[in-house]
Amino acid sequence: MASISYGITDEKGGFSIKVQSDSDSLLVIFRSLTTQEYQLMIANQTQNLAVILEEGVQEIPEFTLKSIKNPVTFKNDTLSYAVEGFTNQNDRVIADILKKLPGIEVLDNGRILYEGKGIQKFYIDGMDLLEGKYNLASRNLPADAVESIQILENHQPLRVLDSLVFSDRASLNLKLKKKNVWVGTGTAGLGASPLLYEGKFSPMTFSNDLQMLFNVQSNNSGKDIAQELNVLTLEDLQEKIGAQEGFKPWFGIPSLLAPTIRQDRFLFNQSQMISANVLKRNQGGTDLRTNISYIHDNHRQQGGINTSYFLPNDTIQLVESHQNKFLNKELDAELSWIKNEKKSFLKNNLNLNLLKNREVGMSQLDGVNWYQNANLPLFSISNCFQTLKPIGRQLLNIKSDIGYRQAKQNFAVSPGGFEQQLTDGLPYERLNQQIDYQSIFAHHTVGMTKGLPKNWTYTGNIGLIYEIEGMGSNLQTSVGDSQGEISKPFLNDLIFRQVKSYIHSQLNLKKENFNLQFKFPISHVNINVEDELMSQQSEVARIILEPQLYMKYFLTGKWNTTLRLTRKNDFNGINDIHYGFIIRNFRTFQQRASSVPEVLSNSLNYGINFRDPINSIFSSFNYSYVDSRHNVIMDSEVTSSGEVFYRALDLNNRGVSHLTNLRISKYLSLFKTNLTFSGNYQQRTNEQIINSVLSNVRYEFLGSGFELQINSGKKVNLSYKANLNFISSQVGELKTGGIMQFNHNASLDVFIFENQTATLKWEHYDNRLSGGRDLTGFVDFMYQYKIKNSRWDISLQGQNILNNSNFGTFTADSFFLRQQSFLLRPRQVMVILNFVF
Repeated sequence: MASISYGITDEKGGFSIKVQSDSDSLLVIFRSLTTQEYQLMIANQTQNLAVILEEGVQEIPEFTLKSIKNPVTFKNDTLSYAVEGFTNQNDRVIADILKKLPGIEVLDNGRILYEGKGIQKFYIDGMDLLEGKYNLASRNLPADAVESIQILENHQPLRVLDSLVFSDRASLNLKLKKKNVWVGTGTAGLGASPLLYEGKFSPMTFSNDLQMLFNVQSNNSGKDIAQELNVLTLEDLQEKIGAQEGFKPWFGIPSLLAPTIRQDRFLFNQSQMISANVLKRNQGGTDLRTNISYIHDNHRQQGGINTSYFLPNDTIQLVESHQNKFLNKELDAELSWIKNEKKSFLKNNLNLNLLKNREVGMSQLDGVNWYQNANLPLFSISNCFQTLKPIGRQLLNIKSDIGYRQAKQNFAVSPGGFEQQLTDGLPYERLNQQIDYQSIFAHHTVGMTKGLPKNWTYTGNIGLIYEIEGMGSNLQTSVGDSQGEISKPFLNDLIFRQVKSYIHSQLNLKKENFNLQFKFPISHVNINVEDELMSQQSEVARIILEPQLYMKYFLTGKWNTTLRLTRKNDFNGINDIHYGFIIRNFRTFQQRASSVPEVLSNSLNYGINFRDPINSIFSSFNYSYVDSRHNVIMDSEVTSSGEVFYRALDLNNRGVSHLTNLRISKYLSLFKTNLTFSGNYQQRTNEQIINSVLSNVRYEFLGSGFELQINSGKKVNLSYKANLNFISSQVGELKTGGIMQFNHNASLDVFIFENQTATLKWEHYDNRLSGGRDLTGFVDFMYQYKIKNSRWDISLQGQNILNNSNFGTFTADSFFLRQQSFLLRPRQVMVILNFVF
């Protein structure tokens, strides 16, 4: 019997039912869980009924309601991932979880992206312990110590600006399960091929007023522990660059381009590292933070390179091999005092950095062995101070950065080479170059921020930047014990001065569904470069306008779109201008005797993002266009013997780039499966002088990717990742060839028993170039046994079971194609004890 209509009584028991039927009569049934069922036959006509029901209890059949909790939730600009929803018994640290989260991308170096952009801050329970070096936490903090991972959208790190200046960036926060307890991870392992070892101990504790994270590591098994000390957040990195970090030496041995495989397959290393990070929150809301680290990292690389230089009237083929050693020692210490409150902000950061790096290499070209030795010490000290305080209804902003840096470096090559240019063709045994460099940097600014009617905010700053750098270099040839000084143009005695004063105005509009930011900085730049020894001088004195417009519109609760228009005027520093030649490696000389290099760029960035936490769908599309105008161009001269001379010439030239990327991810809660699709396209065109001929150089990259992660956690887990890339380049009308890369890898976890797991990993790489092809496959195996009633496990790991000895890649860049063969670590077996506390 079919129902044709129904009604529900109100609080007083009244009801009304509309019926459309041709029947003469109707059967009305009255049902309730608290009354007995009653049936009444009535005529099919409009009428009023009065019905009295008797009390009763209706029994319903037993049933079970099953539901699957979505581990992704969203509330008040905070996207939360419940860690337990993504965890299986193989996950040890929080980095294992981050790689599985829909909407989040983790790069090979550990950098975390959301909506295609790097996160702004990495917090642990709302506190910034590591200031950008968050690999120390993500790779060492136990996964089971974290309750949820939170993405803080549109996060403003400075609380005093929270209601005044909006932010378009997202930050990440780890919400812990417990506080005031010691947690951490540890590893101890031994193996053979030959003797292998690795060890790690990372205790940490977190409370409301104290956070501490310590880390001690050592290994020779191919793990790059130096990555854990890299600054990965853009804002913190920019601050450190302003404080005189990011120094690049003028010379060094020619290193091999790292292949696109896991680093522990080719990294031959002996590494030790210690790090101590302490943040103490005092009464009054001030934080005192100390971050100290020391690393002693020795690694070596070996491989061969076949390079094709596509010149306007010729193609030169070079075959060379390299055996390199890099010996790095670095001490980095920071002391910070921070007060981040709603009423005011204060931060002072003192940084000390000591480097003692050395590079040793043996290169072979045309049957000649070239021995190279570079000593690259560096000393740097800087202090950064900033405060924002309310004065009346305005916020006063004062910032001051000062820094000093010094480097005395040398580079030696044996045999010398470049005889025609240096000694009129006479042979000699050794070439030695020395560089003495010093710099002083100061940046001071004062400004104010004021709230305006109708959700507008104005920020204005005036500032002064002063920088002076000095670089002196000399070149010597040696035969036995006798030395000969090389005169002009192979000497430098350079002074670089820059004074920049500016007025920076900024307007912000923040509404519920629309954000707008307009920046209008006006600056006067005065740069003077002088080399009395070379009787050369260059100067720039100009007013610069660098406006920037940013808009974000929230189409719906799930869709938002962004647009950024930027005009940027940069002047390169002392590394990009020197009137005398400097030897860069055993076969490359460079001279930058030009005007002060200037880059004027106009860029457009557009993005559209979608997020649906309920259905766990995340997608982002970004397009970037950059038009760069340069006043200096590089003239590249390649000789048939493989020597390369780079000269900077005063000639206006242009470069244009397009970059598009798309990423879509979907999490299937029912199957605990994450699907990700990605695609990107890049095109670059620029002008370059090659052997005195001006040529247009074009580079194109087209890539696609697919990722599948099934984390059922019952019997098996499966992950699969595939990438297909096409690369092409063109010099003038000459197409240099096309490269295809097809890489895919899979990992299968089989849970044999509750405390035993077998893991099989497989990787396959297919690289092709104009008929040439390199196929390489890897197989790894691991058996893990978890000790019952403990947080300890023992694993037997076998890596590179197929014992591949070399890995081949093809790369295209500028006007050359390169085929490279990289020496791999041999098959190795290790027994590793892991523990979590």
